[in-house]
Amino acid sequence: MKYLNTTIPVSWYCQSEKFEFEIEKIFLNSWQLVGPESKIPNIGDTIKLTITKQPIIITRINMNRLKAYFNICRHRGGPIVSGNGCYKQFQCQYHGWIYTNEGKLKNARGFDNNEIKKSDFNLKEIKVSVWNGLIFINFNEKCNSLESIYEDLEKRINKKKFSSYQFYKRDSYDISCNWKIYMDNYLEGLHIPLVHPELNKTINYKSYKTEIHNQFLLQWCLIDQKLNPYKNDSSEDLIAYYITIFPNVILNIAPGRLQTNIVEPINEKNCLVHFDYYFKEMDEKQIQKDLNFSDIIQREDIKICESVQANYESKRFKNGIISKNDESGVFHFHSRLKEILL
Repeated sequence: MKYLNTTIPVSWYCQSEKFEFEIEKIFLNSWQLVGPESKIPNIGDTIKLTITKQPIIITRINMNRLKAYFNICRHRGGPIVSGNGCYKQFQCQYHGWIYTNEGKLKNARGFDNNEIKKSDFNLKEIKVSVWNGLIFINFNEKCNSLESIYEDLEKRINKKKFSSYQFYKRDSYDISCNWKIYMDNYLEGLHIPLVHPELNKTINYKSYKTEIHNQFLLQWCLIDQKLNPYKNDSSEDLIAYYITIFPNVILNIAPGRLQTNIVEPINEKNCLVHFDYYFKEMDEKQIQKDLNFSDIIQREDIKICESVQANYESKRFKNGIISKNDESGVFHFHSRLKEILL
């Protein structure tokens, strides 16, 4: 019998060539979550980071505006910024070219003013946008707007606002699996009763639903009132929302808490997952309860994802099959991958 709902080829989880192709075709053309805007609150505040091997800096120009640039001097490729800090201007760490915070070349050390046209050597910009206090960047100059994604999302989750939530901490986990295995695992709840016994007690698994929207995928379920590990707040419904923005941005929303996950691809067999926690109220006892519960779930996910990666190395397993009823999120994710990569 021929099955239509097959997974992408297992080889896609193991080949370095496919991994590099994904970076080029997917990650360099998608909105990437960076982290909290609260990390750069003052004019001149700048953060340095690397996303999909691209060196970038993000700086605050004024109280309402951020800018992002490649951390690459236009002279001979030296780094503009060596670390996080507050900068009145940027000076190349290699040969001393100076740029304004607006990215304009101010001083080209080693060249007379009549030798080059400074405006030809301004820093290369990267698109940057902020949603509810979260910073996103996109390397594609012709990308769709971030607002077009989140307008629909806000309507669906009753316009929940998180800009007032306070960033608490980031936990990062090194995982020995392809980034897509982690995403596959996140995009279905079918594994919850077997892999996550404590989570299965906390949520009403029979209420678990998956909704496929135009620019995001939403999973949600009811939380048991007696076993609720989150902040008890009568103003919020006891619902857990699990949201995916293609390809690797995850938002976990529970009463009084937003948790974002960034699934960072490292190579074809490894990924790094960053968990950022934001809370409506800074109740240390409640926060620690939340963090402990989340860590248990994450370590259960790591164990099963790493086991799947090891099994995908088998020469006898070529494709899987996807349940129409319980794995529609996985099917949607794989369909998009096939559209882009085939």
